Parts: sequence; C-alpha cells; structure tokens
Amino acid sequence: MVYVLQEVITDTTFDTMPRSYFLLTGLLLATLARAQPMNDDCSGATELPMVLEFCSGAQAFTNVGATASLERNGYPICLDETDQIGDVWYSFVAQRNSASIVVAGDEANNSRGSLTAIQFAVYEGECDTLNDLGCRQPLNSNGLPADGGSLVMGDLQRGQRYYILVGGRNGNQGTFELCVNQFDAPPDPSSDCETAVLLCDTTSFSVDYLSGRGNVQDDLLSENVECGSGSPPENNSSWYKWTCDQAGTLTFDINPLGTAFNEDIDFVVYELTNGIDDCGSRVPLRQMFSGENNGDPTGSIPCLGETGLGNVDTETFENCGCTPGDNNFIAALDMEAGKSYALVVLNFTGSGDGFTIDFGGTGTFLGPRPNLTYSSTEACVGETITFQDQSTSVDGIESWEWDFGETATPRYASGAGPHDVTFNEAGAPNVTLAITSTRNCIEYISSSEVEVVCCADQFGGSANITPVSCPAAADGRIDFVGTSNVAGTVLAYAWSTGATTASLDNLDPGTYTVTVTDGTGCERSFSYTVDGPMAYVLDTLITRPTCAGGMDGALEFTILSGGAGGYEYSFNGSPFSSDNRIENLTVSTINVVARDANGCTIEQDIEVDELQLALVSGVANVQEPTCNGDSDGRILIEIANGTPTYRYDFGAGYQSEAEMGGFTAGTYAVSAIDAEGCTGEYEITITEPPALAAALQSDSSSCFGAADGRIAVRPTGGRPDYTFAWSTGSTSDSLENLGPGTFTVTVTDENGCEITNSVTLNDPDEVVAAVDTVENLICFGQATGAVRLSATGGSPAYSYSSDGVGYQPEPRLDSLLAGDYALYVRDQNGCQDTVTTSLTEPAEFVITAEEAIQLYLGDDTTLLARSNYFPVDFSWGPDSVTCLTPDCARARIMPLQSIDYFVSGTNEAGCVDTAFVAFSVIQDLPTYIPNVFTPNGDGNNDFFTVFGGNVIARIETMRIYDRWGSLLYEAAEPFPANEPSLGWNGMLDGKQVNNGVYVYYVEVRYINGALEGYRGDVTVLN
Repeated sequence: MVYVLQEVITDTTFDTMPRSYFLLTGLLLATLARAQPMNDDCSGATELPMVLEFCSGAQAFTNVGATASLERNGYPICLDETDQIGDVWYSFVAQRNSASIVVAGDEANNSRGSLTAIQFAVYEGECDTLNDLGCRQPLNSNGLPADGGSLVMGDLQRGQRYYILVGGRNGNQGTFELCVNQFDAPPDPSSDCETAVLLCDTTSFSVDYLSGRGNVQDDLLSENVECGSGSPPENNSSWYKWTCDQAGTLTFDINPLGTAFNEDIDFVVYELTNGIDDCGSRVPLRQMFSGENNGDPTGSIPCLGETGLGNVDTETFENCGCTPGDNNFIAALDMEAGKSYALVVLNFTGSGDGFTIDFGGTGTFLGPRPNLTYSSTEACVGETITFQDQSTSVDGIESWEWDFGETATPRYASGAGPHDVTFNEAGAPNVTLAITSTRNCIEYISSSEVEVVCCADQFGGSANITPVSCPAAADGRIDFVGTSNVAGTVLAYAWSTGATTASLDNLDPGTYTVTVTDGTGCERSFSYTVDGPMAYVLDTLITRPTCAGGMDGALEFTILSGGAGGYEYSFNGSPFSSDNRIENLTVSTINVVARDANGCTIEQDIEVDELQLALVSGVANVQEPTCNGDSDGRILIEIANGTPTYRYDFGAGYQSEAEMGGFTAGTYAVSAIDAEGCTGEYEITITEPPALAAALQSDSSSCFGAADGRIAVRPTGGRPDYTFAWSTGSTSDSLENLGPGTFTVTVTDENGCEITNSVTLNDPDEVVAAVDTVENLICFGQATGAVRLSATGGSPAYSYSSDGVGYQPEPRLDSLLAGDYALYVRDQNGCQDTVTTSLTEPAEFVITAEEAIQLYLGDDTTLLARSNYFPVDFSWGPDSVTCLTPDCARARIMPLQSIDYFVSGTNEAGCVDTAFVAFSVIQDLPTYIPNVFTPNGDGNNDFFTVFGGNVIARIETMRIYDRWGSLLYEAAEPFPANEPSLGWNGMLDGKQVNNGVYVYYVEVRYINGALEGYRGDVTVLN
C-alpha cells in the first residue's frame, strides 16, 4: 500500500533520510552501572518519543544488570536460552500502520554497541496480558550469531501502545542502538515487473524481507554492466512502478534493514516506454551493482550499505565489485510528466533483510488527489461531526476505508460518506482514510485538524441540602445528582472533602464543592452551602473550696454566643433555669447541661478541686548520683504556694526536712502538706550519668619496624571533661609513633569516675625484594637494559621502581641505562625494600668517514666508511650512491651541489651509528659557443652548436636571428651539447643562408639544474 500524509510530509527535497537521534545520557549513565535497570520489566518500560523516526544513537541503551522478566515459557519460541536472558523493555505509540524496528550491537565494522547475539520481540496488550506479534532470533540466515537485526511490523493500530523486549543469547549483556521508524505500508512486494506494486506518491516505506525472483526471472537488461563472467541476474527482488505527474528530479535513499556492515542492496531504474502496463518496453536509465570485491569486505565499504540516486553524482551506473571512485550512489533522474517508470531492488548478499526507501527531488508520482472534508473543525464531546471524502483520481476510486480513532463512535466506516461521527473524549483525534483506486493504488489521508473540546453544557447537576440542626451536631447533608449528555458514560465525583460518592452526610455548616467527570477528559465543578446555627462559645469560672474538706466552692457556667439564644442551665440534673451559678461546693465533679431556645443542648463535666501545692518552676529539685549505678542521688522539694509550715513524705513518712539523699536513678513519689491541710503529689525523676566507656581506635605500624602505629581513645558517657592516664605516662587522648606492644589507658570523667581499656599493636611482615633476572644493554648508551624483581612479605600486591619515585605494577623494569642501581619494591601499604644490581653495556659502536671533501661540479669521488665492529652494513644518503663493496663501505658519489652526506652503519646486534661528510661543490660551468662556422658541406665546422664539459645536461633553447631581428631558426626540442650535427646547419627553408653575421640566443641546462641564457654573434662563411 502507498499513502500520502496530508498534514505532515511536505518536504520532498532531501537526499538522505531524516532521523531523530536522542542522546539519553541520564538513562545511559544510570543503567551502565551493574544495578538493575529501571526498565528491567514491562511495567517500567522506557517510553520512546512521539516521533515518526526515532533512533537512540550508538550505545545509548543497555541491558547490563537486567534479569529475566517473564517465565521461560512466556517468551516467543524464536528467542533462545531464555532461562539466561537479561531483558529490558521499551514502548512506543503507533502513529502509522507499520513500523520498522532495528536493534544493533557489536556488528563487525559497524559497531553500534557492545551487545552480541541480539534477540528481541514485539508485543501488544497490557503488561499483565501481553501477546507477542513477532520476534527476531539471535542467528542470521547462515546459522551464525547475529549482533543486530530488524523487524517490520504491520497492521498496527494507531494510538495503541506496543512493547519491545531486547536481550542477548547466553545471557549476554552490553550496550546497543534502537531505531523505530513508522510508516503506512504499501502492499507486499512483488518479484515480477508485470505485477509490481503501483506507487502513487513519494512517501517513504519499508520492506521486511527480500527473497526469490517471482514467477519469471526478469531480464535486468544490464548487458553494459561488468559483472564477472556475465550480466547480473535477478535474485531476491522487489518491483515497483509509477507514472510521473509533475515533471522534476527524482532522488532516493535505500537503507538496508540488516545491521551487518556488508549488506549489499542493488537496484535498476527503467523507463516504461509503452506505458505502465508494458514491462517489455522497459529501458534501463540507472543501474547500481557495486558491492563487495571478493575477499576484501572491509576495503569495499564505500560500495556497501546505503545506496540510491543523489543530486551530486553524475554517473548513470556502477559496475559489480568496488572500483576507485565508486560510492554506491548514481545520478538523480529527470522525470517527464506522463511517462512511466519502474524500479527493481535486489538484495545481492542474499541475507534476506529488507530495506527502507526515502524519496526526494522535485518530481511527483501520479495518484489520487486527496480531499478529506468535515462539517466543523471544532465540536463538543458527544457532538456529531460529518466526514466526507471528495478526493479525485484519474482512474477512479474503488473503495474508501475510514478509521476515526478509538474515541469515535462509530470507529470504522466504508464508502466516501457522509459519515456522522461522535467522539467521547476531548483532544485532536487522528482520522485516517485509505483510498484505493481502480488500479489498486492506495493513498492514506491522515488528519488531526478536528478539535474535540469540553463544553459548558456537557454536565448538569442539582442538589437537595439538609442544614445542620444544632451547634456541633454535624448532621448536615447534600444529596447531589449529576448528569452528562454524552451517552454511555459513567460519572465520577470528587468532593473538596476527599469523598467520592454522589452525596455527603455528617456535615458541619460550610461550603462544599464537587467536581464531576465522565471519562471523556472533561469536568465541571458545583458548589453548595450547608447552613446551621453557629457553634457555642462558653465561659467557665471556678471558685476553689478551702482545703481539708471545705464547702465554700462555686461554679459559674455561661454560653456567650452561638445557637438560638434563650439559654438555660441544669447542674447535676436539677431543673433548667436561667441561673448559671451553683455554690457551696466541696471537691467534686459537676455535671452541667445547657440548652438554647431550640432545645439544642451541650453537656460538660467540670472538676471543682481544692488548692494543690505546686513546686517552684525552674528550680532543680534533684541531684543525680556521682557515677552510673551509684546511690548518692538527692531530692529537694520547694513549694511555690500554700501556707507554711510544710511537711514532706519521701516514702518513709512525713518529715520537716525538704531534702533527702541516698537515691539511685529512678522515679519516686513524693508528697507534701501545708499548715492548712492542702496537699501536693509529685513524681520526681532522678537521672544518672551514662555509663562511662573508652573505645580505642588503633593502627599498627604501616611497615615492619616503621614504629608509626597510633592509638586514639574515644570516651563516651560519664560527665566530661575527661582526663587520660596511659601506661606510657602520657596524658593526651592519643599516642603516636608506636611500635608493637600492649598499651593501657585509664579515663577519668569530671565526677572522678574511671574506666580502663587496653589494645595490642603488631608489626606486619617485612617486605623483602630480590633480583630475578638481569638483561644487560645491547648497544652502548641506549636504554635497553631491564631487571625483573620479585618480592615476599608485606601486603601484596606489589609495585616496582627503578628510582623510588615512579612505580609500576609490572615486576620487569625496562628502558634502563648501564650503571649501578638501587631498585625498589613497595607493597599496597607503602612499605618498601631496596635491592641493588648493575647493568653493563658493550663498547661504543663508532662509524667514521672523511669529514670534508671539495670537488668540481661533474666530478665524482669514492668514499670509505670505517667501524670498530665487524661485520657492519652501511647505507648512504640523502641521495643515491653506487656501492662498490657488498657491505657498501666503499661508495662512489657525484654531488651536484654543496651538501652533507651521511653514512649509517648497523652491526650484528642492531646497534646504529652515523657519520657525516661535508661536500663543497665548486659550481664551475665551462661553456664554449663558437663565433664562426662554415656550413659548406666539407665535413669541418659545418654546424653551429654549444660545447662544454659533462656539466651540461642539454641545450633547452636555440634560436638564430638575422640582423633585422627576424627568426631564422629555432630548435624543435632540447638536445645534447657537444653534438654538432644536432645544432644549426646554416640553412633557411632548405637553402643556405648568405655569408654574414647572425645573432644567436641559447639556453643551457646544467646537471645541477641551473638554466643559463647566452646571447652573441656568429659569422657564417660558405
């Protein structure tokens, strides 16, 4: 099926597929740790963004630390070793009817993460009732582990959530990339041109799998393509056809869904010269067959993977294999309106994996012209909207299939319409229409332009209110009835009190609000006021009776406000009256009942008590025991009221003394009585100091014999300040620089309480270093020496050093010069030992040669290099030389300029030395040009040329002029000097020139590269 997205896909000028990459850094950092990831099961699935093309980016996701989330038989059958799987979950909401899903891990030459043997599955439903739709096994078509794979899922329901489970075989864990690209799928691909899928527009789509070659093996008509022993055949093919509507360019990107780096997709584009139904008239316009050179997959990478037509390319075909300059793209196509074209896509590698194709350019395909209409762009929830299609097509429209979305009634419909639809939820529903033309061309129209809104009249509400009868009675009530004009909905209620029922009872006076919802995403609030009398405001005045049984107490109880007024009072069951005072009371509890004019009552029991002796506030009345567990605590009572004199009972009878000692920590009952018989009862709590403790924190010596141990005492309890007395005589709270032994400390607190503790320190084992092997230097002065050490004792692991500064974990110390060494071994506590050794070196390897030589340009000389070692191989530079001996100790050199030559020698041990020879070249350029010649054919002096020594490389230019400046002769090309027959023969146009004086100009190139020009006269005598 082919489609158009009416509202979203408008840019068709791209050459490469646009993708949305999301760097989920926080998630990555959180899940790379070994902790169980948050998306370890379906309920915690990571929600992917609402975009049509999502790609996480390399290494963005991980299953490190994940566990199995399903029972073993709960996984799809194609997943392997599910008892070991560590899976993670992702979810996406379908916005189109199909999606291609690619998971890529540690693919060779295309690594997108570290996960290997990847397997994954796709589910629909809820997490507790999942139904698997498809899965990708961890093996490729050759039965080998696959470190990535793809699935294309069709028949997706727009708006529905789908889940992706990702794991690895053998319990493999690591990072990976996840890509989900959504599209409306065309019909299943055909492998024959005659039954090719008809494309109606340039919308992207994906194909899950490519296999076979159809009912007939179509001739690709690619005889011009070099492909080994013959033309490329049709295999694993998919055919598409279209007719150009608006003329313009056509580009496309084909991306393999397979994650292997050597996926090879090929294609051919044809013009169907006799129309779209005649495949026999096809003519190839673009041919792409580049791919892997046998035996060189990595060197063929430019010709693998993504392929297509591009704006910047000029070639119309690429041959099989991968030749320099191939890039897997060829030139864009210029389409002409009304002409028909075909495209065949082939999977040359035979992996079976499909592809995604993205079209671009300025040209368009012929297809139905969509025109979806609706009666209104905005409607209330539950209100009817009328939809109708008025699309047109040159070949007629055969069918219309509508999907108004899951909130619509009805959801589905057929035919052009009109269709009356209501929506039971606020929002912008996605309405999709699939139009099929008589030529089986399918267009998808997707629209979200209708807005369903919440309207004020959607809800109704009424209430019957019962007021509160009496102050504080809390018997008010609201009986509420709500309605919704959306059929079939169920109302829900949320009161300001937190209640969720339609009605409320047991209410106090006040205003209450209920919010009504009906599941459509809309709501409305209603507020009601419950009336009732105000609460009573009370005042109580008590007159205490005198102590020891006095009957002169009184109680006055008054309602200041509230209720209905007209207050009456009853004391201890007496008749109600307006009298609010009762007198002649002894110590007792008085029952008071008051009422208002409506008979609303309030009842209280009020204590009338005599004076109670109270303690002076803020004065300490205890002295705690000296030490924890001692019995020398004391209690002191100081009365704040009453009439002296006082007597006190501490548990042994009344006494006149207000103080008593001999108490341990605890709570004690104490009573007092004054001169008038008033009493007081008290609970006195005596605390005690916490138990004194002396914790010791100790570190034994770090190394054997280091005497750097330490002990610190950490006293608790008792009463600070503390003092300390150590067995060493020290009085501080810590000891340092200690060797092995037992140490004792006595801690005394501020009260003189003491506690003693001790600890024993031990020395660790001594670190002992030893030399295992010594590797002396191979060459003099070169740091190639090495020593391997070993160690015992101390606390492994050990580190090793040649200078006591830089340490390494490897016991072999290398890159050492000759000499005497003190070498170091250190354990993990920093304890070290030293061992000495020596490294020797051979005699210095020396190359000598003559230091300076002077010679004329063009001369050569012989050089001799000497050494104190034998045998030695010599090499010279910087220019080439002629070796005169097998070892090149003697060499012939002809320098062309002053230069320093070097000679390097290498002995049998591989040691190298270099000597230098300074050449001073005298730039003498002997050149002779005759001033007369006799071109008379007698064999003597018949030609004019340039003479000189071997310093002349060639004559670049020779011109002869007459005395008026006319050019008589010019050498056709450079020629050697000293060869008269190559010069001027005194002729002009085949005739001898007259005797006379002529002017010459010559340019001479010398062997040192110099170019010199010479002018002069030459006389011709015949």
